[in-house]
Amino acid sequence: MKIIFSDHAKNQKFEREIAKKLILETIRSPQNRFKSFRNRELLQRQFGDKILEVVTVKEGENLVVITQYWLEKEEV
Repeated sequence: MKIIFSDHAKNQKFEREIAKKLILETIRSPQNRFKSFRNRELLQRQFGDKILEVVTVKEGENLVVITQYWLEKEEV
């Protein structure tokens, strides 16, 4: 399965200063996985005192990253 970053995800990655390797690690090995609307999936993985949440959707053979953001531990 090929991982594709949407334009929005690419922009937010830089604005939120989230390393691509952390996003890929979250996708490949999430600690939590939740279904969301429009067949989206929320993938979470903890890094230090924060949790990275990556929003994805499957489109054919591809996994599209819609966005990613940090959550404080209390939010989860």
